[in-house]
Amino acid sequence: MVVNKKRIVLSNKIYPLFAGLSGDLIFYIAINTLFLTEVKHLSALEISSLTTISIFVMLILNPLVMKIINKIGALNSVRVGVTVLFLGAFLITVGNNYFTILIGSILYESYSYFKKMDTVILRKNLSFLKEEDKHLEYESKGSLIYAIVTMFTSFVSGFLFNLNNYLPMICCLIFCLINLFLVNFLYEVKTPNNKVIKKDKRKVKITHLVFLILLLFAVCYAIIDLGQNNSKLFIQYKLDSFLSLENVSIILTLIVSASRIVRVVANYFFITIYEKYKSKILSIIGYSLLISFVLILIGNFIPFKVFGIILMSIGFCLFFAIRDPFDNYIKELLLNNTKQEDHEIMINKLNFTRKLGKLIISSLITLILLKDILTYVMIFLLGLSCFSLVIVYEIYKILKKKKYA
Repeated sequence: MVVNKKRIVLSNKIYPLFAGLSGDLIFYIAINTLFLTEVKHLSALEISSLTTISIFVMLILNPLVMKIINKIGALNSVRVGVTVLFLGAFLITVGNNYFTILIGSILYESYSYFKKMDTVILRKNLSFLKEEDKHLEYESKGSLIYAIVTMFTSFVSGFLFNLNNYLPMICCLIFCLINLFLVNFLYEVKTPNNKVIKKDKRKVKITHLVFLILLLFAVCYAIIDLGQNNSKLFIQYKLDSFLSLENVSIILTLIVSASRIVRVVANYFFITIYEKYKSKILSIIGYSLLISFVLILIGNFIPFKVFGIILMSIGFCLFFAIRDPFDNYIKELLLNNTKQEDHEIMINKLNFTRKLGKLIISSLITLILLKDILTYVMIFLLGLSCFSLVIVYEIYKILKKKKYA
């Protein structure tokens, strides 16, 4: 087996930049609802259905996706991922009817299933260099770059949109083209018995620890993601009760900007915190998630409105502080406790459970919102965060027995 060590080193150096720029549709995520309503003239129901249908379609197609990944390998899967990301962005940009935009949305949803294999490539390369302990550091650097880029785009996207409705999407497509260029610098170490490994992938055993990790990720990722969206709306309703629309808009912009800065700071210091607390970091993240909902609910109920908004804003920012560290640490934990030849299928299962968890919990939230009381949603998510702490405790006990802590 001939391995180009220089290309491995270059690939590892490029990885954080590639991961940061290909983490999502840059620019589009900042103005997606605005673009779809004002430019594409879609209703709120149509926009919601785009996400729901796209997630559902990809959950159904997941077995086929896994077969394709096994067939073409991790590196080609990443290439497919950034290609469908570009095609999805292109169709959303040029589409003039719901069906075309839906196809673009499905492609957008599918990209993560393929693109997430970049984690497997990094892990293989680091294993070859005997530097597995640096995996979390590389992932955190990628998250830091993503946080900085999205912070910048969140500041300028609205301005660009006002200049020309299509300017943010043009910038989005440019970033997609950059990803198509950067992916050529990634390099994957090939194992000598690669074909045998692929045949055995169907027999992957899910241990109790792996099951708990997947369950925790499915629940917590959904809580964080849906908590962000609903708490922002919750804060808006609170502001509406005593401020004018203009002031509400200004304060919300400041809160969102603060949350982006918090995300950058959290990613920057995460490795330092991790080195100090190791596996206890999962408990820290779990309690932070619980505290975020407690602050939001207390802020909503206390009579001192300004102080209440401050508490709710801190709770909102906590979601952004723990989002990337949680994602990166769970991947690290999963890969550390599974065989290298199983990593592709494990990352796919991680992505699958994330989508499934979000679909189930968002559906339950939709049912709760039929009563039109957002407070119940936050209490429901608070309850789920308590449940997640139980899973965290079980994982910690297993890790402690394995002398991982």
